[in-house]
Amino acid sequence: MSEYIVIGKITRTHGLFGNVKVFPMTNVKEVFSNLKQVFIQDEARNGIYRVTVQKMKKVGKEYLVKIEGIDSLEKAKKIVGLQLAIRLEDLPKLKTGEYYFYQLLNVEVYDEQGKRLGKVVDIIETGSNDVAVVKGDSGEILIPMIKECVVEFEPQKKLVVRLLEWM
Repeated sequence: MSEYIVIGKITRTHGLFGNVKVFPMTNVKEVFSNLKQVFIQDEARNGIYRVTVQKMKKVGKEYLVKIEGIDSLEKAKKIVGLQLAIRLEDLPKLKTGEYYFYQLLNVEVYDEQGKRLGKVVDIIETGSNDVAVVKGDSGEILIPMIKECVVEFEPQKKLVVRLLEWM
């Protein structure tokens, strides 16, 4: 799966004709724009299958998706719980300073003096900025992903942060 990135999870069926609801698992919603080919990841069978998206519509926080070949409620039930993925090279290009969540998760975090603080284990979306949840030997630290705190960020490798007085 290293050449693929999970973008959503099929949460439930919708209607009688094979539509499914997909919860997005990416912080860049443009990923869902103009999706035609996606991959369904089935970890239980250790398989990944390419499928064609016939229709997609945003409904609340989820997407209503019609996949070619899934034309009944029974077929749709079989894919509930599985994940949708795309190839890494198909991800939209980001602007300077932007990142995908997968690039931040599991990254080693250090302070400005080089002391290891831990690893990013989660990301909280607050609306105004993301917050990295860092778990280390000293417990859990919340690091706002703002320019006042982020000194250096190497995607999928390292995050160097400036700890503010209140941290």
